[in-house]
Amino acid sequence: MLLMLEKSKVSKDGKMPITVRLTIDSKRAELSLGMKIAPDKWNQDAGTAIGSTTEARQINTAIHRLRDALIRHYDVLSTQHEYVSAAMVKDAYKGVKPKESKMISETIDFMIEKMEKKVEKGKLAKSTLSKWETTKKKITQFLAFEYKLQDIALDKIVYAFAEDFADFLMLEQGLENNSAMKYLKNIKKVLRTAVDRGWLDKSPIAAYQCPYFNPDRDILDEEEIMVLYNKHMPVARLAEIRDAYLFMCFTGYAYKDTALLSPDHVTKFFDGEDWIMKNREKTWCRENVPLLPIAKEIIDRYKNHPICVANGTLLPIKSNQKFNTYLKEIAEICGINKNLTTHTARHTFATTVTLANGVPLETVSALLGHKSIRTTQIYAKIVAKKISEDMKELKKALQLKMPVSMLEEKAVA
Repeated sequence: MLLMLEKSKVSKDGKMPITVRLTIDSKRAELSLGMKIAPDKWNQDAGTAIGSTTEARQINTAIHRLRDALIRHYDVLSTQHEYVSAAMVKDAYKGVKPKESKMISETIDFMIEKMEKKVEKGKLAKSTLSKWETTKKKITQFLAFEYKLQDIALDKIVYAFAEDFADFLMLEQGLENNSAMKYLKNIKKVLRTAVDRGWLDKSPIAAYQCPYFNPDRDILDEEEIMVLYNKHMPVARLAEIRDAYLFMCFTGYAYKDTALLSPDHVTKFFDGEDWIMKNREKTWCRENVPLLPIAKEIIDRYKNHPICVANGTLLPIKSNQKFNTYLKEIAEICGINKNLTTHTARHTFATTVTLANGVPLETVSALLGHKSIRTTQIYAKIVAKKISEDMKELKKALQLKMPVSMLEEKAVA
């Protein structure tokens, strides 16, 4: 608590109002003592009136009573709330009835409503909105399970809320760590929004860390890509899926983006080459990709396909429902012992096709339509790991080929 004089409000008799400033966690609230004093009668360092005059005694008594009252209000509020702000103490002292706290579901609904408008305007992907709707569903399930509640006020949430929610997602719902952390990050964003909107003084879970473990990602090497490219498929259905997958491997486009590509997205760019130019459905970041020979070959192969002609698309992709299932069948036919999914194609483009062939990380980030290069750095780590593993195998092979005499000399040295 800091007491000071309001020098900008000097009365005719030369006196200044005494102001009390409360500060909690760098946030301030001010209130007036309701008394004035001349500057030469005030000790700013001590925050008291100077001397033993009647005026000085009255002011110092008022300061003492105010300090005691503020401490009492703070202590009471501390028993009722996880976090107490300076504004809350001020309101309690002045008898202002505290505002009714918003509920967490109300805050999530507020955010979802804004997202719905962005989706309508084409400024946000529907998949993002869907994830937030799922977040609300997860929170509702968690509150019913953990607290036997349908909803909870924002000011009743404590730090342990985050830990309990994480445990619920992983232990009760069987989610892996990374999936659970995505929902935790969303809840942190909900509380941060509440703070920004003035509905909450401070997020109780702001310090909660959401660890992310880099998963092992299956990627195809050059040999596997060529096996896939050259292998004859027994039925047209599998050949179409294989070609779509290869197209993703050589463009980096995700499944949904690939399925929505039309001939209008292919254009001659400034360099005279054919490029695909399109915003990513997930992030709406521009993802402009020059067409490599195999990708162009695949587009040409299907330009007169009935499905492509009817739907105005580049490739005859029907549905994602069985796409990954068909990829497993294709992997078996090709003798590839890896779990091929629409995601592994994008990972393969980022690693085997680009980074491993010397394409700079910044360029790969732009090709993938990433908002931040940090998102792309995971692929650089994968490439480095693969190089390390290959070099270890090379060392073993070289040791086997070295004459016994050389190995003995090396051991002696």
